Amino acid sequence: MECNGPECSTVQTSCSCEEKTSSGCGGCECPSCSGQNPLDFVVMMWHKAAMAAMLELKKERIKSRLEQSFGKTLDKGADAVVEAIQKKIQAAVQGSSTEQELRSKLASILNEATNK
Repeated sequence: MECNGPECSTVQTSCSCEEKTSSGCGGCECPSCSGQNPLDFVVMMWHKAAMAAMLELKKERIKSRLEQSFGKTLDKGADAVVEAIQKKIQAAVQGSSTEQELRSKLASILNEATNK
């Protein structure tokens, strides 16, 4: 997570503290690695948590309004997608059955030819 003044990002890197300092992945933010005051670190982490929570609340508000405005339309679109997927699966199963039937017939023909 990074905080640059009024803008905060909740994106985390995949590096551990040891990897960050040894591989040049960027400095670790924990007090033991960075030498910062533990109280400052706690305040910064609470600030980041508050900003992440605020972002989640904003997303929830937008989602509820989108549901009110476009819910029925989104449902119809989802139904169309599910119907298309069902048809594709049915066609694949039917195609598989047809392919298996052809293989059985060819195997039977080859057995006849070799048993003569």
